[in-house]
Amino acid sequence: MQYLFIAAELSENVNKLYLKDSEADPADFRFQLKCTNCGEDAEKVVTFDAHEKQELPGGKGEASFVMKCKFCESSNSIVANLFEEGLFSQQAENGDSSKRKKAGLNGNKIDINDWAAILQLDCRGWEITKFEFDQSPFAVDLVAGNTMDVEFDEDGTWYDYDDAAGEEVSIIDFKYKIVKAK
Repeated sequence: MQYLFIAAELSENVNKLYLKDSEADPADFRFQLKCTNCGEDAEKVVTFDAHEKQELPGGKGEASFVMKCKFCESSNSIVANLFEEGLFSQQAENGDSSKRKKAGLNGNKIDINDWAAILQLDCRGWEITKFEFDQSPFAVDLVAGNTMDVEFDEDGTWYDYDDAAGEEVSIIDFKYKIVKAK
């Protein structure tokens, strides 16, 4: 099992950073993968969402993403599920430590106060090596009560202006980690 963790420095007028993801409007996740059977990297960045399901070969269930490795031809899959709601300005107060403990995340070297585990990835035959975050639909909930879409640049920064509150809003130092757990 792998988890996608995010962290960032939110301006004081941002309550929460989260993925805009619903069944009606699913978020596309873009990842670079490595086959765990042969050790070769997939040739292209792959895109999938957590809501669409594909049947596994042989009728053995469903997955969010199914693809054969071009090198060893093993059929590999990933089941993606949203895990935590998002990254809060007061992450320590909003984190669900019991959920993380059940997932085996407490023993990892991730500071629970600073990171949010937004996606759970049950990888069978694939290892995620990179998350292409600048292509994902993020949004923020602001202290003023409104919501804004976020489009990160490749450096993981975003600046905008909240007309309702009459102030600048920002996110800097966005980063992610892929963490293995039980």
